[in-house]
Amino acid sequence: MKTIKTLSTFLLLAFSALFLISCRSDSSDDNSGGSSYPKQVSITYKITSTTTSSLLHISYKNETGGTTDVNNPSIPFTKTFTRTVNQFDNLSLSCSSNTTQTVKLEILVDNKVVNFTDNTSTISSVAYVFP
Repeated sequence: MKTIKTLSTFLLLAFSALFLISCRSDSSDDNSGGSSYPKQVSITYKITSTTTSSLLHISYKNETGGTTDVNNPSIPFTKTFTRTVNQFDNLSLSCSSNTTQTVKLEILVDNKVVNFTDNTSTISSVAYVFP
């Protein structure tokens, strides 16, 4: 189990780094909505599945920017909280299981889906960086 948790953490960091590297900036997206940082947002993480009702492990960025780990969670899983964020702060959500499962991971900011993935694997993750 420690190996899976270590692998999950490594893959989450790798996917987050890959996501950060692949991000590009459009001048038309430069806070055109008048948003300024720091700002307070509502963050919701969701995990659903068509093949399982439980997972081995879930990990997500929490209210303080730290990481929260949940062992043996029931699916569907939802976690909502309010957090003050700065530009380029990131959010991440990952999960793992002992067997291949089909899961959908979603990150919502202020009730709007900002990133998601549908994946069939033993490990899945998704990340978001505030523009």
